Amino acid sequence: MIWRPAPSAGIAPAVVEEPVGQLDLAPTFCRIAGVPVPDWMQGAALPTAAGSGRERVLTEWDSQFAQVGMHLRTIYRDGFICTVYEKTTRDVGWDLERMIAGGYVPLPDLTYDGTEGELYDVREDPYQWRNLWNDPAYVKLRADLAADLRDHLPRPRPEPLRVEAPA
Repeated sequence: MIWRPAPSAGIAPAVVEEPVGQLDLAPTFCRIAGVPVPDWMQGAALPTAAGSGRERVLTEWDSQFAQVGMHLRTIYRDGFICTVYEKTTRDVGWDLERMIAGGYVPLPDLTYDGTEGELYDVREDPYQWRNLWNDPAYVKLRADLAADLRDHLPRPRPEPLRVEAPA
Protein backbone atom coordinates (compact mmCIF):
# COMPACT_ATOMS: atom_id res chain seq x y z
CA MET A 1 0.00 0.00 0.00
CA ILE A 2 1.25 3.47 -0.76
CA TRP A 3 0.25 6.04 1.80
CA ARG A 4 1.54 9.53 2.42
CA PRO A 5 0.46 10.83 5.80
CA ALA A 6 -0.43 14.50 6.09
CA PRO A 7 2.42 16.62 7.49
CA SER A 8 0.19 17.40 10.50
CA ALA A 9 0.29 13.69 11.42
CA GLY A 10 3.93 14.09 12.49
CA ILE A 11 4.93 10.79 10.88
CA ALA A 12 8.29 10.60 9.15
CA PRO A 13 8.18 9.16 5.60
CA ALA A 14 9.29 5.54 5.53
CA VAL A 15 9.12 2.41 3.42
CA VAL A 16 7.27 -0.19 5.44
CA GLU A 17 7.05 -3.64 3.86
CA GLU A 18 4.71 -5.20 6.46
CA PRO A 19 1.29 -6.26 5.17
CA VAL A 20 -1.66 -3.95 5.78
CA GLY A 21 -5.35 -4.09 4.98
CA GLN A 22 -8.25 -1.72 4.55
CA LEU A 23 -9.48 -2.46 8.06
CA ASP A 24 -6.31 -0.78 9.28
CA LEU A 25 -7.34 2.61 7.88
CA ALA A 26 -9.96 3.56 10.49
CA PRO A 27 -7.68 2.79 13.48
CA THR A 28 -4.91 4.74 11.71
CA PHE A 29 -7.12 7.79 11.34
CA CYS A 30 -8.14 7.52 15.01
CA ARG A 31 -4.48 7.45 16.04
CA ILE A 32 -3.64 10.47 13.87
CA ALA A 33 -6.64 12.35 15.29
CA GLY A 34 -5.55 11.49 18.82
CA VAL A 35 -8.76 9.65 19.69
CA PRO A 36 -8.97 6.15 21.15
CA VAL A 37 -9.71 3.27 18.80
CA PRO A 38 -13.12 1.83 19.79
CA ASP A 39 -13.12 -1.77 21.02
CA TRP A 40 -15.56 -2.84 18.30
CA MET A 41 -13.26 -1.63 15.52
CA GLN A 42 -11.25 -4.30 13.77
CA GLY A 43 -7.77 -3.72 12.36
CA ALA A 44 -4.78 -1.95 13.83
CA ALA A 45 -3.13 1.37 13.07
CA LEU A 46 -0.75 1.21 10.13
CA PRO A 47 2.89 0.72 11.06
CA THR A 48 4.96 3.85 10.63
CA ALA A 49 8.36 2.18 10.50
CA ALA A 50 9.79 -1.16 9.46
CA GLY A 51 9.83 -3.93 12.03
CA SER A 52 6.22 -3.82 13.23
CA GLY A 53 6.13 -7.61 13.45
CA ARG A 54 2.99 -7.91 11.30
CA GLU A 55 2.88 -11.29 9.64
CA ARG A 56 -0.51 -11.41 7.93
CA VAL A 57 -3.53 -9.52 6.69
CA LEU A 58 -6.99 -11.07 6.63
CA THR A 59 -9.95 -10.10 4.49
CA GLU A 60 -13.48 -11.45 4.60
CA TRP A 61 -16.17 -10.99 1.97
CA ASP A 62 -19.74 -12.21 2.14
CA SER A 63 -22.25 -11.69 -0.63
CA GLN A 64 -25.12 -9.49 0.47
CA PHE A 65 -27.50 -11.43 -1.79
CA ALA A 66 -29.07 -14.68 -0.58
CA GLN A 67 -29.24 -16.19 -4.07
CA VAL A 68 -25.49 -15.73 -4.58
CA GLY A 69 -24.36 -17.08 -1.20
CA MET A 70 -20.58 -16.58 -1.66
CA HIS A 71 -18.37 -16.35 1.43
CA LEU A 72 -14.64 -15.77 0.94
CA ARG A 73 -11.87 -15.65 3.55
CA THR A 74 -8.42 -14.45 2.47
CA ILE A 75 -5.00 -14.32 4.09
CA TYR A 76 -1.87 -12.60 2.79
CA ARG A 77 1.29 -13.91 4.41
CA ASP A 78 4.88 -14.56 3.35
CA GLY A 79 4.24 -13.35 -0.20
CA PHE A 80 1.24 -15.61 -0.77
CA ILE A 81 -2.44 -14.81 -1.10
CA CYS A 82 -4.74 -17.66 -0.11
CA THR A 83 -8.53 -17.37 -0.47
CA VAL A 84 -10.76 -20.06 0.98
CA TYR A 85 -14.26 -20.38 -0.51
CA GLU A 86 -16.70 -21.27 2.25
CA LYS A 87 -19.73 -23.48 1.57
CA THR A 88 -22.44 -21.70 -0.41
CA THR A 89 -25.51 -20.54 1.49
CA ARG A 90 -28.92 -19.59 0.11
CA ASP A 91 -30.56 -18.16 3.22
CA VAL A 92 -28.26 -15.29 4.18
CA GLY A 93 -28.64 -11.78 2.82
CA TRP A 94 -30.97 -9.71 0.69
CA ASP A 95 -33.56 -11.60 -1.33
CA LEU A 96 -32.97 -10.62 -4.96
CA GLU A 97 -36.47 -11.78 -5.87
CA ARG A 98 -37.73 -8.64 -4.12
CA MET A 99 -35.77 -6.50 -6.60
CA ILE A 100 -36.63 -8.46 -9.71
CA ALA A 101 -40.39 -8.21 -9.09
CA GLY A 102 -41.79 -9.93 -12.11
CA GLY A 103 -38.96 -9.33 -14.57
CA TYR A 104 -36.51 -12.05 -15.46
CA VAL A 105 -32.96 -11.44 -14.38
CA PRO A 106 -30.53 -14.34 -14.72
CA LEU A 107 -28.89 -15.13 -11.41
CA PRO A 108 -25.45 -16.68 -11.13
CA ASP A 109 -25.42 -20.34 -10.26
CA LEU A 110 -22.51 -20.41 -7.84
CA THR A 111 -22.22 -23.45 -5.65
CA TYR A 112 -19.17 -24.17 -3.52
CA ASP A 113 -18.78 -27.09 -1.15
CA GLY A 114 -16.05 -25.43 0.93
CA THR A 115 -13.06 -27.20 -0.62
CA GLU A 116 -12.38 -24.63 -3.35
CA GLY A 117 -10.06 -21.67 -3.26
CA GLU A 118 -7.25 -19.69 -4.76
CA LEU A 119 -3.54 -19.56 -3.94
CA TYR A 120 -1.05 -17.20 -5.55
CA ASP A 121 2.66 -16.56 -5.10
CA VAL A 122 2.60 -12.78 -5.38
CA ARG A 123 6.39 -12.50 -5.73
CA GLU A 124 6.49 -14.82 -8.77
CA ASP A 125 3.01 -14.01 -10.08
CA PRO A 126 2.11 -10.43 -9.04
CA TYR A 127 -0.93 -10.28 -11.35
CA GLN A 128 -2.29 -13.55 -9.94
CA TRP A 129 -2.63 -15.42 -13.21
CA ARG A 130 -1.61 -18.88 -11.94
CA ASN A 131 -3.86 -20.36 -9.27
CA LEU A 132 -1.78 -22.86 -7.26
CA TRP A 133 -4.72 -24.13 -5.17
CA ASN A 134 -4.80 -27.57 -6.84
CA ASP A 135 -1.06 -27.83 -7.49
CA PRO A 136 0.25 -30.85 -5.53
CA ALA A 137 3.51 -29.01 -4.79
CA TYR A 138 1.55 -26.42 -2.75
CA VAL A 139 -0.84 -28.65 -0.77
CA LYS A 140 1.12 -28.31 2.49
CA LEU A 141 1.48 -24.53 2.15
CA ARG A 142 -2.21 -24.20 1.27
CA ALA A 143 -3.19 -26.18 4.37
CA ASP A 144 -0.85 -24.09 6.55
CA LEU A 145 -2.21 -20.79 5.22
CA ALA A 146 -5.84 -21.93 5.56
CA ALA A 147 -5.21 -23.04 9.17
CA ASP A 148 -3.47 -19.74 9.95
CA LEU A 149 -6.42 -17.89 8.42
CA ARG A 150 -8.99 -19.77 10.52
CA ASP A 151 -6.89 -19.33 13.68
CA HIS A 152 -6.79 -15.55 13.25
CA LEU A 153 -10.25 -14.68 11.93
CA PRO A 154 -12.05 -12.24 14.21
CA ARG A 155 -14.96 -13.57 16.24
CA PRO A 156 -18.20 -13.32 14.30
CA ARG A 157 -20.82 -10.88 15.52
CA PRO A 158 -23.22 -12.50 18.00
CA GLU A 159 -26.07 -11.26 15.79
CA PRO A 160 -25.12 -10.71 12.14
CA LEU A 161 -26.08 -7.35 10.70
CA ARG A 162 -29.29 -7.55 8.69
CA VAL A 163 -29.12 -6.41 5.08
CA GLU A 164 -31.85 -3.77 4.87
CA ALA A 165 -31.36 -3.02 1.17
CA PRO A 166 -28.77 -3.83 -1.49
CA ALA A 167 -25.77 -1.56 -1.60
